[in-house]
Amino acid sequence: MKIVYCLFGVYSTGGIERVTTVKANWLAEHGYEVYLVTTGHAGHPPYYPLHPSIKHIDLGLCYEVQGAISRFEAFRRNLPKHCKHKELLEELFAEIRPDIAVAAGWHEGEFLYQIKDGSKKIIEHHIWRNANFALHSLYLKQMSHVTLLRRVKSGLLMLWNRWLTYKQGRYDRQFDRLVVLTEEDKTYCTHCPTTTVIPNPITATSEALSSLDGKVILSVGRLDNQKNFPELIDIWALIAQDYPDWKLRIVGEGYTDVRIIKKVKEYGLEEQFELCPFTKEVQKHYLSASVYAMTSAFEGLPLVLVEAESMGLPVVSYACPCGPRDIIRDGQDGFLVEPGDKETFAARLRQLIEDEELRRRMGQAAKVNSQRFSLDNVMKQWEDLFAELTAK
Repeated sequence: MKIVYCLFGVYSTGGIERVTTVKANWLAEHGYEVYLVTTGHAGHPPYYPLHPSIKHIDLGLCYEVQGAISRFEAFRRNLPKHCKHKELLEELFAEIRPDIAVAAGWHEGEFLYQIKDGSKKIIEHHIWRNANFALHSLYLKQMSHVTLLRRVKSGLLMLWNRWLTYKQGRYDRQFDRLVVLTEEDKTYCTHCPTTTVIPNPITATSEALSSLDGKVILSVGRLDNQKNFPELIDIWALIAQDYPDWKLRIVGEGYTDVRIIKKVKEYGLEEQFELCPFTKEVQKHYLSASVYAMTSAFEGLPLVLVEAESMGLPVVSYACPCGPRDIIRDGQDGFLVEPGDKETFAARLRQLIEDEELRRRMGQAAKVNSQRFSLDNVMKQWEDLFAELTAK
């Protein structure tokens, strides 16, 4: 069976890049003919190693991204690239004749279903359906003063985001299958009756388990508004003075590092806090910690929770949309806390710090729970979906 994954690239450390590489490698190792079609690698090699049998084809389109230019200017410049993109994929698909084509990124979600080559088309959503609204609300929340002009611009931007979400919903219905990561997110996808839930697999595996002796509370992720790390500092400040030999460690890189460090200094937590850069050897951080904490405002499926559990760490997480409710069995392998409830979050951390027996019991349950997300278990679900679609 020939499988084609279409996305922007796999040259950086992002979650979509990592998960797509892991799935493609598993399929290649199990006898599938796998193609990875990217839009703009610009000469960069894949960040994560690809199985030697995978055929990587880069289209050289290099879409513009917002940041250096406005989102509207990026949209204007990218519009003609969509037409060229579709044309190149039509030519490529006519040549390789895939059985399954997967829109794993975001550009192909607008037109991949229109390519009439006989292959079954799947679109993946890697984030909560309403993430655009939530992200902009977080951006406004971080501003110390919101002017009238900013409020007007924000209102227009929210309308734009609603239009994009509505438009993507129309595209979703044209695919043979929409795949989302959680049962929770599926409840937001009533627009698409063909929605299927398949979680992402664990990508950082280890036979080793944390000894749960290290006096470290760990959190891993990009330093951005979505991950909400400054609020984790607020929580740690509520109890840190009672446990002077414990530390909070955050592993990641990004633009909120200044706000994080500022809060640490305001609370006088310099001796009880570590900010470490991202590393490919992140497992060593899991293994040296005793508790994992997550205060994200929203997620798709936070694999950091699964990875932490796979190494025997009990977890405490905000029950944000979407993912923590699908992963954590509250009271068994960790604790779910309502978003924004800092006091309860701090109390849960206190329980795990003080009660070693509870920490070890939850750690053992976490390891067992994480097996639901093993690579073999998840890929069996993908194989079943491929077989179902190609049998029609």
